[in-house]
Amino acid sequence: MSDEPEEIEIESPRPVFIHGAGRTPASWGPQLARFEGALAVALPGHPDGQPLQGAVEMAQWVIAEVEEIPGPLVMVGHSLGGAVALEVALLRPDLVMGLILVSTGARLPVPHETIARIDDDFHAECTRLVEQSWFHHEPELIRRGIASVESMGPEALMADYLSARDHDVRNLLGDITAPALVIAGESDPLVPVWLSEELADGLPNADMAVVPEAAHVPQLERADVVDLLVAAWLARLELTLFEGDD
Repeated sequence: MSDEPEEIEIESPRPVFIHGAGRTPASWGPQLARFEGALAVALPGHPDGQPLQGAVEMAQWVIAEVEEIPGPLVMVGHSLGGAVALEVALLRPDLVMGLILVSTGARLPVPHETIARIDDDFHAECTRLVEQSWFHHEPELIRRGIASVESMGPEALMADYLSARDHDVRNLLGDITAPALVIAGESDPLVPVWLSEELADGLPNADMAVVPEAAHVPQLERADVVDLLVAAWLARLELTLFEGDD
């Protein structure tokens, strides 16, 4: 009879990356390359299919895409994708072991003039969105980003903006028991740090980190910092799986 301890097989938390308004899974490119087993979803209309309107409707679509995937799952959302991740946690808490919420909030106010600009001058709004996403303005990155947003068309961007405008789960944050990591870009003009702080303060079990020299896409602009934050947080989350097995 062997005295060797029985080996316990525990699945590592699997990140599911959800992109933001006007974007695609490419906005998580560095993280998809870094985290083994990670998945990414392309919301309808980004660029294929009919765009959905409403974070709840988007969350229901994500749930249908991932509910058969072996867990435990960690929903990782950027901007509007963070709103979708929060709705997934509210609708199906059994699917969500943890949340990583980047450049997002419990609410995502969108000024009326921003929405109107889609009809008035779509190119100008795409340009504003991309330029304000970056702390360091590299012309080629800006050009590619504008082309990507424009390729999805005004209907998709309008649906995204209206979904963000209508998102407000401040009164529901206490119902989300999954641990969360909230990450904000220090110089984000689109989702200012105070909105991320409001989110972190409202969640029962949240850590927060502010990334310096980054605006709205810290996962791209400071991938080195974000990857370290996410890796450390996931490792700590994984420890809870072992503790729970004792």
